Amino acid sequence: MPTDQTNSFSAYASIKTSLRELYEEDPRPWLVGFSGGKDSTMVASLIFDTVLSIPREQRTKEVHIVCTDTRVEIPAIVEMIETTRARMRKFSDNQGLKIEVHLLRPPAEESFWVNIIGRGYPPPNRTFRWCTQRMKIDPVNRFVEQRVGRWGEAILHLGARRAESATRAQTLANRETRNGLSRHPDLPRVWVSNPIQFLSTEEVWAFLLQHPNPWGGDNRALFKLYSQAGGGECPIQIDTSTPSCGNSRFGCWTCTVVDRDKASEGLLESGDERMEHLLDFRQTLIDFRNPENGWRDKRRMNGNNGPGPLTIEGRRELLKRLLALQEETKLELITPEELLLIQQMWNAARDPDDGRGVARIVNKQRGIIMNTDLKELNRLRELEEEIAGEKTIRPDMLRRMLAKVEEYSESHRAQGLPDDLLNILKDDLAEREEVSAN
Repeated sequence: MPTDQTNSFSAYASIKTSLRELYEEDPRPWLVGFSGGKDSTMVASLIFDTVLSIPREQRTKEVHIVCTDTRVEIPAIVEMIETTRARMRKFSDNQGLKIEVHLLRPPAEESFWVNIIGRGYPPPNRTFRWCTQRMKIDPVNRFVEQRVGRWGEAILHLGARRAESATRAQTLANRETRNGLSRHPDLPRVWVSNPIQFLSTEEVWAFLLQHPNPWGGDNRALFKLYSQAGGGECPIQIDTSTPSCGNSRFGCWTCTVVDRDKASEGLLESGDERMEHLLDFRQTLIDFRNPENGWRDKRRMNGNNGPGPLTIEGRRELLKRLLALQEETKLELITPEELLLIQQMWNAARDPDDGRGVARIVNKQRGIIMNTDLKELNRLRELEEEIAGEKTIRPDMLRRMLAKVEEYSESHRAQGLPDDLLNILKDDLAEREEVSAN
């Protein structure tokens, strides 16, 4: 047997031994980050094998496989992960492994489309990458925080490897470890395990192609997907030190942080025709982000001069195009809950909507119905105008302030509300000064 292959088998055996010892000697529950890519698939496979090696009556540890879905992931990846999750659940139940599988999503008020089309956030770039924290890190952190309270501490297994990049190698090397575990940078009661950190990419693929998954099926389809896309998965992210999606990683098809989405382009070249429409829309997002194209406000959200949020006209146009894309691809790209939140935020925008803009756009799309109570809306607008007249303020400003308060009420939080209300007052003052100057 060749020496390098012998060394690989020895490395795999060593990892399995370490995981079994950790299972038996450390009572803390396990969390396992799973993104559907090669590294996280190998870690999940090792975790399943470890629990399988424990006698059934001794399988007392809670083990949770955690997947994140931003709702703008590449469709082929979503479909593969869904199949894998179902197999994992069934196998765990049949074998009594006590391994639970969870799909985590950002709340609707923090979704990609609510932030862009609702709040008017410009599509992310390298200096304003607002999406990673809200859509990937926060859902995992919330899940962990909800459980750590009763657990005390937990161990999170990730598929990070030093060979992935110099940045990843430096990050892993700099983290202080205790018994092979390092503290989570944001969750002090969570310890991070990187069981395959010293393996090469070739060793990962050798393991995956030579070892069928414990939950069933082999990894040839995964290997083919990598070959088609020419890249690697977007790792489940636990902090902002991990690299963003892109550079041939499987991530969000909406990613505007990188110049080219090579994974999506590769899937299109391999015959996934849906990617043509999605890539075209990604370019639309980039065009709308460019202030020179006229879709950005000339004032920032804090009232200062400079490229600001997307204008209400730009948000309306994006929603029209997104709903058309939904029909073309037959994919569910936006939910009714997101549409209702977008309307609420339009009511609080500069040049606020009349409360029916989303419904008018949606009702024009084939097969989509969104009803509004026009009588109730008209009564409310009359009441708002009456109050505004009594207080000698503009009705639009009152509507924006009411909508902003309602937005915060829906999310059951108040932090940031005073600043947002102050910015609305600043907008009104600036508009009054502009009218007086003219």
